[in-house]
Amino acid sequence: MAAKNKSKKSKSEVNEDAEIPLPNEEEKYLEKLVFGDQEGFSNSLKQIDRLYDEQEEEGEKGEKLFIYDSESDDGYLSKMKNREEEVDEGNEEEEVEDEFSKLNDDRLFIDDRDGEEDKEEDKEEDKEEGKSDEDVDEDAMDVTSDSNDAWYDSDDQNIEVSLASSDKLRKLKATENEEKLKGNRYILRLRAQFERIYPRPAWADDYEGNETVKDDTTDDINEHKFDSVGDKSTHTHISASSNPLVDFLRTNQSYRLSDKNMRLLSPEKIDITRLVDANIKNISHSAIQTMSFHSTHPLLLTGGYDRTLRIYHIDGKHNNMVTSLHLRNSPVQTAIFNNSESTDIFAAGRRRYMYKWSVSNGQIEKITRLYGHEQTQRSFENFKLSPNGEFIGLIGSSGWINLLSTTTGQWIRGFKTEGNLVDFDFSTSSPMIIAAINSGGEIWEFEVKTGKVLSRWTDDTGVGVTKIKFSGYNGNDRWLAVGSNTGIVNIYDRMKGNKLIGCVENLVTSISSLQFNHDGQLLCIASKAKKDALRLIHIPSCKVYKNWPTSGTPLGKVTSVCFSPKSEMLATGNEAGKVRLWRLNHY
Repeated sequence: MAAKNKSKKSKSEVNEDAEIPLPNEEEKYLEKLVFGDQEGFSNSLKQIDRLYDEQEEEGEKGEKLFIYDSESDDGYLSKMKNREEEVDEGNEEEEVEDEFSKLNDDRLFIDDRDGEEDKEEDKEEDKEEGKSDEDVDEDAMDVTSDSNDAWYDSDDQNIEVSLASSDKLRKLKATENEEKLKGNRYILRLRAQFERIYPRPAWADDYEGNETVKDDTTDDINEHKFDSVGDKSTHTHISASSNPLVDFLRTNQSYRLSDKNMRLLSPEKIDITRLVDANIKNISHSAIQTMSFHSTHPLLLTGGYDRTLRIYHIDGKHNNMVTSLHLRNSPVQTAIFNNSESTDIFAAGRRRYMYKWSVSNGQIEKITRLYGHEQTQRSFENFKLSPNGEFIGLIGSSGWINLLSTTTGQWIRGFKTEGNLVDFDFSTSSPMIIAAINSGGEIWEFEVKTGKVLSRWTDDTGVGVTKIKFSGYNGNDRWLAVGSNTGIVNIYDRMKGNKLIGCVENLVTSISSLQFNHDGQLLCIASKAKKDALRLIHIPSCKVYKNWPTSGTPLGKVTSVCFSPKSEMLATGNEAGKVRLWRLNHY
């Protein structure tokens, strides 16, 4: 083994010491062909520089082709000139190629037919059918001339459509003897028939640049007795501005309350008609928790747990949505129009703040703190506005009612009752009064201006009280209604020392809604705990109307009720997110 290793070592040492012979001419030639040499590389650079110089001088003469000759001995780039005729032909071909490369794809193909000859042939055919030149020009209008068309097919004018092939196509005939139509005329006839069935929408004109478009709901307001100021017709304009509600209030005339034709309602039968749902154009995604009519304009505000306020223009037929506002992270429990001179909207849910939407400038602000009275107000979800629009009343904790300013949002005054406060309401009389009721059925009456307690008395039921409500407007607060969780509603006459004049026992579940109409002749009571649990009560007889609602009235579980300012309409919101609308024909 040692001898073998020794022999291997000596052989490797011999290989390292061996001399490598110099390459011969053939090897140098092959190496030069594969790798080149320094002299060839320098000459190539010179040739390339000369190439660029000659191209700049010669321009478009065609002497610009350099070819690498792999068969030559030196392997350099050689320059070859084309013949003058070949150069000229090559330049012409390149110019044509450049022209076509600049064209769009749709212009690479042309119709070689003569358009004038086609028009003359069309006119001659139409004259044979008995049409005048004016009719021919009108019908032969190319539908592709409208630059707004999204699609154009040049084969349309080559297609013939038989009008006698079906009954539907016979309606497209302009004359009795007309049997066939060319494709472009057939398109025009179809378009004209479609526009007769479905008229051009107002938003299309508005999109094309018109500032205001007259809506087709103009006559509906007059039809449903939304009286305008000065007995003039009401016009509705919808514009594409960023604040459509402001434009609506500015461009539409309002109606006003009037007692000239006030008549007494019959206690036996109510004349009521169902209208199109108020929110048919945009149904809520949750139950309707609150509704409010505008005092001077035909607008309805709705809100719910889908965190969205929606405002509808109520005309009884179309009920278009004017605008909407999404309140992030704030489900809406109460939302009210402020019926003062400046139209503001207040909305709140189970949060320690409320929103104020100033419609005039589009600003939204939060009313968050009561500055020293935070412990008495855990949530802003239950609040009411005073009839004059000056105050916000909040149902607080520990029997407190907190009064805020609608303009500044600052705390003004607080009213304290014993026990747990259940509900309260503002009167429209002067001086303004707040009637508050606690869980034990005790009713407290406070004077808003001074905060004094005017009276304190107890409801006859006295157990499970849920709601309290004043009646009337313009100081007519004669009636006071109190609802309970057993479905009983007590009605009191305040002019006779809060005397009980009626007890309604038609419902058996908790009263969730109490609403008087504007003149105090109707009281609507409802319970959301049971389907179709709604009744209309005549005041002062306290009789429930038997002819409405019926077993077929589609009320659902009523979560909110609201009368329009002149009682011409009654709106009922249900758990399915729909607002049913009813017309009270007496008003």
